[in-house]
This record gives sequence, structure tokens and C-alpha cells, in this order.
Amino acid sequence: MTPEAAGTVAEEGDVVVAGVVRAFRAWVHEGPPTALGPQLYALRVEPPRLSAHFLAGCLRAPSNGRQAGTHASSSSRVDIRRLHVLQLPLEEQAGYAEVFGRLTSFRHLLRGADVLGEQLADDISDRLAAGGLTAGG
Repeated sequence: MTPEAAGTVAEEGDVVVAGVVRAFRAWVHEGPPTALGPQLYALRVEPPRLSAHFLAGCLRAPSNGRQAGTHASSSSRVDIRRLHVLQLPLEEQAGYAEVFGRLTSFRHLLRGADVLGEQLADDISDRLAAGGLTAGG
């Protein structure tokens, strides 16, 4: 795995890391080649040795962002050289990659539920403010 400088192009299967603490994330790039902006890093994996989804899952652990973050400014950066990755044989990485994928899906569902909950609360509040409370409750 080699870190590419910000401003490079992420190829399909690369792991992209957002290198700012407040927006720290890591994901596997899917789709056509994409130019990366500042504070985005592409990590190219060798599939016979390392699973991209396993790597992204390890990198996006919240403890990684906290540990590798610098506090030199208000926009604290993540030193990607300080991120930790569990060392496992390729055969074992697949199970971890699957669970990391499920966690990502779960997080997406939670975000969706949060948005829907806020919309529901807003709709009920609007209804109440318009006199929508009936005598029966």
C-alpha cells in the first residue's frame, strides 16, 4: 500500500482517506477514476495481499482518527502514516471486511432513521401549531 499525495487520481478499488479530523473517513472508491482534492489520499492495495474493504474498515475506526490526528490548528489533520491496520492473513480479512460492510450499511440506516425522525417531529409540530390537536387527544 502506498499513500499517494493529495491531488492524485483514485482508481477503482483504491482506499480513499479524508485526512481532516472533523471529516475523517475512509472508503473504497468504486467507479471511474476520480481526481482527489486537498486532504484526500489514495491508498492503492495489492489484492493478493490486502483486501481494500478490510483496509478501509480498519482505517475508519474512530480510534484511528483520534490517534492519528494532529492538533496544530483548528482544522486538525490526520497523519495517515500513523493510522493502524490489524495485521491478518488475506483469508481472515474477508470475514472482517464483511462485518465492516454491515456496519457501514447499519450507519446508513441510522442516518436515514434520524432524518425521517426529524421530519416526523417537524410535521407533528407544524400540525400542532396549526391547531391539529383534537379534543379527544
